[in-house]
Amino acid sequence: MILINEQKKMQKQIKILSHSIQEFESTGDNKNFLQLSKRYQCDRKRVHKEILRRYADLFAIIENLKELSVVGVQNVDLLVRKNEGDFSKCIKRYQALKPMMIKYRDIFDEIICLVENGHTDGAMQRWRTFFEYSVIIMFILQQGEVVADAYYTNNLFRSLEDRLLLRTNFAWAKAADCLNGQKQISIKMLMENTYEIDAKFKEKSLVLYKLISQSIHGSAVGINMSFNDYMSEEINDLHEKHVDYYKGGISTAISNTMYILLQTYTIYFNVFSYGGLNIKDLWKQSGKEYVKIFKDSGL
Repeated sequence: MILINEQKKMQKQIKILSHSIQEFESTGDNKNFLQLSKRYQCDRKRVHKEILRRYADLFAIIENLKELSVVGVQNVDLLVRKNEGDFSKCIKRYQALKPMMIKYRDIFDEIICLVENGHTDGAMQRWRTFFEYSVIIMFILQQGEVVADAYYTNNLFRSLEDRLLLRTNFAWAKAADCLNGQKQISIKMLMENTYEIDAKFKEKSLVLYKLISQSIHGSAVGINMSFNDYMSEEINDLHEKHVDYYKGGISTAISNTMYILLQTYTIYFNVFSYGGLNIKDLWKQSGKEYVKIFKDSGL
């Protein structure tokens, strides 16, 4: 009975779409065709509003934490420009990471934007890049100036000369004592050689990273995996999606993103002076509020 009803619903949708296209082709009047498109857009807007309404406080504290990190990095930039000599022991790390910190913030914004609109699988694919950036940032910060210099000089031209092969990606990391002599470097090896990160989170993140890679590369495992609570076998799901459909994906994306964000920026601000801006205390206070709101949201 359910299958029959779904078939009827699909037939009705196809008929409406077909009629609108035929009318447009015969008369040139696209009014009905555009109205149909607006109806599809309304459904997306409905999902967006439901998610924002359900998790309004959570997204608010996330935005506060993002702005706190942005202001902190901008403050470091101003201090370096004011007196580079004060940063002589970490100036190469600053120079190497300056462009990455900009992209790091942008990727974070993309993740949150995708989550807010119900694209949680897409958010997790961006999380894969966010995770890689986080690991690289933490590794460079902790391994010191020699590694930062190797990263900074491993530029586009050198990569092109090597035909952009995988060995180019992390070749710079061989400058670290812990990876000296290794033939091939992976993101896993970088992660394993970062410290101040919970061992269980490392293990969990690497498993998650592999799963998402399967999804990105279209493996048989990856295309049958969803981070949402419900997984459809249809490209165009006949089931009407509400905010609860996305709950599992939102929880996964937000929790994994925020933990590594906080860890990465904490290490960043431990390395660079912040000129009286007590970023650690601000992180601590905001972090506690984030944990409270996350738990209260039911995720």
